[in-house]
Amino acid sequence: MLAGLLWSGAAAAQTNPSQQSLPSPEQVTPPTPEIQKRSSVNVDSRGAFQAETCPFDDSPLRLDLKKVEFSRPDGSALQPEIAAAISDLKLPSGDQSIRVVCELRDNVNAALRRRGWIASVQIPAQEITDGVLRLQIVTARMVETRVRGNPGPYDKLLRERLAQLQAYDPLNERTVERLLLLAGDVPGLDVQLALRPAGGKQGDVIGEVTINYRRFTVLANAQNYNSKVLGRETAYVRGEYYGLTGMADLTYFGVSSTADFQEQKILQAGHIIGLDGKGTTFGGRVSYAWSRPDLGALDYRTDTLIAGFDLTRPLVRSLNTNVSVGAGFDYIDQYTNIYSGDAKLPLTRDKMRIVYASMSGDMRDLRLDGSVIWSLRTAVELRKGFEILGASKTGFVDGHVQSRIDGNSAAFVARGSVEGIVGPSPWFRLIGKGQVQWTDVSLLNYEEFSLGNLTIGRGYDPGANSGDRAVGLSAEAEFTLPISQRFTVQPFGFYDFVYLDNLDRGATERNRKLSSFGGGVRLTLPGMALLEVTYAHPKDKALTIDQRRPSDRLLLSLSLRFSDTAR
Repeated sequence: MLAGLLWSGAAAAQTNPSQQSLPSPEQVTPPTPEIQKRSSVNVDSRGAFQAETCPFDDSPLRLDLKKVEFSRPDGSALQPEIAAAISDLKLPSGDQSIRVVCELRDNVNAALRRRGWIASVQIPAQEITDGVLRLQIVTARMVETRVRGNPGPYDKLLRERLAQLQAYDPLNERTVERLLLLAGDVPGLDVQLALRPAGGKQGDVIGEVTINYRRFTVLANAQNYNSKVLGRETAYVRGEYYGLTGMADLTYFGVSSTADFQEQKILQAGHIIGLDGKGTTFGGRVSYAWSRPDLGALDYRTDTLIAGFDLTRPLVRSLNTNVSVGAGFDYIDQYTNIYSGDAKLPLTRDKMRIVYASMSGDMRDLRLDGSVIWSLRTAVELRKGFEILGASKTGFVDGHVQSRIDGNSAAFVARGSVEGIVGPSPWFRLIGKGQVQWTDVSLLNYEEFSLGNLTIGRGYDPGANSGDRAVGLSAEAEFTLPISQRFTVQPFGFYDFVYLDNLDRGATERNRKLSSFGGGVRLTLPGMALLEVTYAHPKDKALTIDQRRPSDRLLLSLSLRFSDTAR
């Protein structure tokens, strides 16, 4: 979440107020809360069954094994899913040491665990006179849940979701994990589960659920990623309150400003609620930005209203693999005016009404210490504008012009992103990122891909250049110095590359290639603070008309997080 606060509300250093001083989406759209977080959910099923030793370790006995039969403790056939989990096992036969009985038990237990089944193989008392070994598989079923901790306003909701666990027989750890992850996605909750024998029938277990509830979180960021025109230094604060209605909901308010409170100010608010026990959420949001770049005698101002709603649903939810889909609507108005005393001259008017659909997913593999062996994160978003609710029409209409004369408010835009991490060791990682945007028409300012410190292209002012079509690539090598578990130091080096193309008539920024490189260090107090110091060297002119490339930049960003004490 801290990484998501590396954001600013200041505009780019541009000199042409007709287009280039307009803020990019990243500069006027504050970050919103994460709906699906990396949960600390833990399912401890080790206590569901007692560990068994092998009584035949030192026995000299042997047996002529012809067949192995599996059943439930009452003699009935195995459940189909349990039978399928062990169907690929190669069973021993022929003359064997009696110890093979324990080895087979352990192999079957391992096969069941690989498929997530909470089960145990039992060896009943028997005489193997006909060469047939009979084993019983006891599967877990939850007969009771006990909640420890304060679930706050979510008591009823949590008990309803935990009651679903008692419907599963046999009990699968992955199913339990998914249900607990969805419960852990409820804003403000952390959930842990341990299974213990109930003391009744074989396989009966009690789920001991430990709950931590936090009422609120405050996040803040201060940095100097921006241009001189709208102030290098900006600060952002967002407060989140959890459980206002008890409907798995989150309410948030945010504010951003440049250091002198003159060049730009932004307000945001939103509310997100859970719709069902499957993780579906619906949220509404609104933000308003006032921008007034320092252009000397020219009093140039831009107001940006962004409102919308978002619907999301997880399709796959586990600790290491997640897939979700989403859809929503963006209502965007961006007005630019020039002032002279009390007189106001309208300059540009952009009005966009956009429907979007998205899909995202991630996979990872971790070491026992929690460090990443590899991970992959991808996202695709399709956006389509519609000429409804007063949306802008192309060209000069009703005395107003758009930010780009050929810009189409009804454009179709496809976006994609990917991030891959390879960790050859716990202290070294290679990180690759990519972003792509495609459209077949000229876009309005807000929909363009923007180069700069807030996207890809560290060292360039945010929005220093932009394109209708774009490809951005970033490569990074990161080291983790083993200082302590509560404090990490991560030196890194990077190389960024961006390709931009514009489709409007008379465009000068066609087929542009820009790159930068540098390095820095990240200092982290996990879950509390992140200080990032970056030295960036731009290699190319931001615009073809520039006289020289931008100067090197020393970028600083400090992110903080504070939550109330878990209850």
